Amino acid sequence: MDPTTEYQPVWIDLEGAANARDVAGLPAGRGRTRPNVLLRADALDALSARDVAELADRRGLRHVVDLRSDGERAERGRGLLGERDAVRYTELQIIDEGQLLQRRAEREQMLADGMPIAHIMADGYVQLLDWGASSFVTAFRAVTAHEGIPALVHCSAGKDRTGVLVALLLGAGGVGTDAIVADYAATGERMAAVIARLETASIFAGMAAALPAFTFDAHPETMRQFLAHLEHTWGGPVGWLSAQGVSGDEIVRWQHTLVDQA
Repeated sequence: MDPTTEYQPVWIDLEGAANARDVAGLPAGRGRTRPNVLLRADALDALSARDVAELADRRGLRHVVDLRSDGERAERGRGLLGERDAVRYTELQIIDEGQLLQRRAEREQMLADGMPIAHIMADGYVQLLDWGASSFVTAFRAVTAHEGIPALVHCSAGKDRTGVLVALLLGAGGVGTDAIVADYAATGERMAAVIARLETASIFAGMAAALPAFTFDAHPETMRQFLAHLEHTWGGPVGWLSAQGVSGDEIVRWQHTLVDQA
């Protein structure tokens, strides 16, 4: 699969979110990822009543995994979707404001040293994985647990924190590198609209000021290098999850859930 030409994202058009899609139709072994199992998005707090009906009623959404920081959640909340009793929330902080400042300084130094942007970003994803390891494992188990789907994973932009978790979920499900890269890169189509929505949030304005402009791009090579690190260091997403205590039975159950082998 050529991640820049062949993949057609299954966008979910919402009034209050710009980067929502169903991670469906990706090749995984002899099958493909099922529709309406794993969704991903940017922030959901501005969803309209029509949006909520689309997700909760038409698609039967049962579970939201919110990877925003405590500060982001405190400022923006859950929005209308959070009023639906049938939708369960798992709220997990991956990175805090202090770590954000640390990443800023490190990225500035890497850029000054002439390091390629994709490498800088991939290194940041490795850092997210290290800092948020327990949260990523909790998120994986929450999604793959009984009655954990349809699940929607999101952060503020739906790119970095969401991208790392979705890469783990897809990789554990048997989706190959090219397809994971293609899904990640699709966010680039919607990034301008995502930023326009987030600019109204004061905490995002602070985050934007703390990060170089290139951090808002979704370069395919960023995810490819991150996955290469996983493969080299852990033997891939399954190896990383196994090292964190996720059992083989949990992974096999998720593979059967995510992938249609028919």
